Amino acid sequence: MYIFTITASDAFGNNKKIEIKAGTPEEAILILKQEGFRAEVTDITDARRDSIWTKLQSIDFFSKFSQVPRKDIMRLIKMIGNSISRGRTLKNTLEFIGENEDNKTLKKVIQKLVERMEKPFASQVEVFSIYPQYFDEEFLGIIEAGETSSNLGSYLKDYVAEKKKQMALSEKFQSVLIKRVSTLIMICIVAVVVVIFVIPQFKALFGEELEIPWAMNSLLQTSDFFVAYGIYILIAIGFTVASFYYFTTSNEKVRWWWHDFILHMPILGKTLRTFYTAQFSYLLSTLLTKSVDIIKSMQIIIKQSKNVCMIKTYENIVVGMQGGDDLFEAIIRENKAGHDYLIPTIVQAAKVGGATASLGETLMDVRNDLDELFVIRLERAIKGFSIIFYAIIVLFAVFIAYAIGSAIITFYNNAQSLV
Repeated sequence: MYIFTITASDAFGNNKKIEIKAGTPEEAILILKQEGFRAEVTDITDARRDSIWTKLQSIDFFSKFSQVPRKDIMRLIKMIGNSISRGRTLKNTLEFIGENEDNKTLKKVIQKLVERMEKPFASQVEVFSIYPQYFDEEFLGIIEAGETSSNLGSYLKDYVAEKKKQMALSEKFQSVLIKRVSTLIMICIVAVVVVIFVIPQFKALFGEELEIPWAMNSLLQTSDFFVAYGIYILIAIGFTVASFYYFTTSNEKVRWWWHDFILHMPILGKTLRTFYTAQFSYLLSTLLTKSVDIIKSMQIIIKQSKNVCMIKTYENIVVGMQGGDDLFEAIIRENKAGHDYLIPTIVQAAKVGGATASLGETLMDVRNDLDELFVIRLERAIKGFSIIFYAIIVLFAVFIAYAIGSAIITFYNNAQSLV
């Protein structure tokens, strides 16, 4: 497999550099065309093998550590929206903001945007697309819609307000995972220290004459196993994690299996499906209310998505709508095919919105309801996970306490025989 870098144009004639993974140049061009882009084999500017070494070489570690924080990008977009609403041009706005910006990294981004505006461009989308890590497809879609109306300033302010809500929900979800993982790592470190360095002291204490209680004997056997094979266990864990990461990022079937698995896990799966459905409602409603075509909106949603199961669902919905279905019929058809990743609430919203010619507004109302539902399900998932998590910790602590306690009592009761 190769990773091809291709200069392609979208349905609106905007040129973009896109990376496609394929076996041959012809296959890469075919994939692009299926996604709605126009390109030829001669438009391929680079091709490199898809390997771990290639991926490591392609990582720009300096830029990873010099990223502009998301909150500063939101602040920039909000200032652009406010300035444009007051009648300033985009170029004047960027120049004014750049002169007064204190964040050096953000200042460089603004300067690059200004420099790009000094070159010929057909759309402002081409200006912001030089920084895909900061300005996503949703933002570019709103810029494109704002160029055909006089509401770009208000569009951008609405975008920032809604994006902050999404960021707050995502940060809440991520913070829970980080806290639990951090706690688990600390507990594992403490457990390893106790089992490998503390427990073996009891073996020397008991010597060969006293019988070691079963609980302490179990810990001693575990300790001996980790001392003898610990390095191999660490290597095996590292290899397993690296292999899992490689195959879930490089193999389509493995990635599909993994994403489908987490979407159908007890508690967590329903929570994630609620989150993805809320994201779908938010993006589609935001773009539709900004007069973006529904097919174009769906293509933006596809590019914004990371879960391959959700991407395939959205692609099938697009195919259905291109074949004459409305959104409601396309979702129903997808659910009947067994791809029930969008929760049922969206079906009713699509039906009502299509019947009343207010799909964007209806989806926005549903999105607000789904946000509340997501918070409820997230809290429920956190509670359920915490019960299991702390129950395991307590059981492990009780077992170690029992092992140490029984060993001390046994040693004390037999201390006379050692004299």
